[in-house]
Order: sequence, then structure tokens, then C-alpha cells
Amino acid sequence: MDFFTRDIAAVEIGESIGAEVETSFLNKHDQPIDLEQSQAIFTGLITQGWKLVTRRQGLVTAVEHKQNRVQYELGRQNIELATIPLPSSRIVSHTRAVLEALYGAAKKVGAFPTCNPILETPDNLLIIPDQRDQTWLEIDGKEALEGLARICAVQFTIAIRPVEAIRCLNRLAKNIGYFLQDYPQDRVWREYIHNSLAGYSPLRYGGPLFFTDLEEYCSELLKHAYVEGPKLVSCGSALYFDIPLFLRSIWWYFRLKRYGNSLCIEVRPIARRSDRKLEEQLKMVLDIIA
Repeated sequence: MDFFTRDIAAVEIGESIGAEVETSFLNKHDQPIDLEQSQAIFTGLITQGWKLVTRRQGLVTAVEHKQNRVQYELGRQNIELATIPLPSSRIVSHTRAVLEALYGAAKKVGAFPTCNPILETPDNLLIIPDQRDQTWLEIDGKEALEGLARICAVQFTIAIRPVEAIRCLNRLAKNIGYFLQDYPQDRVWREYIHNSLAGYSPLRYGGPLFFTDLEEYCSELLKHAYVEGPKLVSCGSALYFDIPLFLRSIWWYFRLKRYGNSLCIEVRPIARRSDRKLEEQLKMVLDIIA
């Protein structure tokens, strides 16, 4: 529990928000772009001043500019933008501006964004851009993981004070219907949990929704197995317990994360729609928790 409370900076809700936006790109024939095109997008950004962050097996997998990161999200056509955190008054306009830079680089290589939350295609889109994804491939099996390469979502990560954490989580949970009425990815995620070779608990995705306190929240987390290499072990028997990595592998609708000295709520069940809708989506979240 100390991980979520020790040395956390005091911030007001809305003072610091990060956005993650996943986008699928299509070619001029409305088909998912191939690996060569997506690589050309990354290298195009590098020629415009973006910094290479990671390269794996000869592929550029992540680039960064002024702490805004663009990287693969499992699919060869699925590119994620993770922004620098900013106040609520600036985060949407900033996100749109960086997306426009991404779209510009894509257009030069004949790639165009689509804002559909699920890309319906018979193609196998899965790529494994880093070692963490390779681990999931071994644990889950290709068939289960491939479905996640087709979906695109929006996530907002909102800095809060520890004393507000459970209240905000419970308010979001009370309003889960507003999220799920426009979140078709929910079906894909549940299929992933069911089809995975790992044998996950059904509550590893979605999760429990209401908590009495932070201690109960942590207790519910620790009921799930820890990913240690290509296998699952109980949290108590893990040789080295990497808390941030563990938290990333628990896919609850609303989950707590820590970045530096900031405690955040990550709001996950938001469908990728048009960039114009980002403001409305953020407003819904803030209206609920604030």
C-alpha cells in the first residue's frame, strides 16, 4: 500500500492529466498498412526531429518528442500516442496537435488514420515490438493475443491525492454503464481472457468495481498471479516483484498507477472515436470524479 501513498505530491483533480490514444492506419485501399509503411511513419518522425527511443530486431518501435511518445500497440497498423501530462485546460488541444504531426508523417507514406475502436479484417496484424510483448505471446498464445492487435482505445491518466483514490474509483464504478455503452472492445477483452492459455482469473480484466479502502484495493490486486518470465506465479513466491510491471498486467476498467511522485487513476474503457470527441470524453470522466 505504501507504493500508492508514500511521498505523493498533493495535486487538485484536473491539474495533471496524461492521454494515451491508439490509432489504426489504413492504406489508400482501406486495408491495414503493412510493416514497411508503419516503419516509414516512425522514420519520418525521426527526420522531423523526433528521438529514437527503442529499436528491436531491426525495427524502430518507439520515438519521442518533448516527452510525447509514439509506439506500436501490438498491431503493425496500431500506433499509440502517449502524451506528456498537462492541465485539463490544455491536454486535449495538445493531444490533437501531436496527433496531427503523426497524421502528417503517415500521409507522406500513404497511410491514413481510422478512428474505429475495432478494425475488422482477416489479416494477422500482430507484431511483438518489445520483450514484454514476447512474454505475453508465450503466456497467452498467438490466437488470444492477436485479437488485442485490432482494437484502439483512449485512456486518460489523472493525478489525484491518495485520500481521494477510493472515492474516485467508486464514483467511476458507479457510472460504468456510461463507459460500456460505447466500448465494443469489452467483448474482445473478454474473449482474450477466455482464450488465453494462461488461465487468468476472469476478474483480471474489468476487475472488482467497488472498494471500501485502499487496503482492500491492494488485497484484490494481490489475488492475481505475477508474470515471471513466461509463466504465472503467486505474488508471494515471485523471485523479484516489479510493482509497476505487475500493475500493468491487471487490466481493470479503472486502476491506480504511480508515475514518479504522482498517484494517478487510469481510466481505460473509452472507445477510440474521432479526435473531435476527445474533449467530450475527458469531460465525462472529470464530471464523474470531480
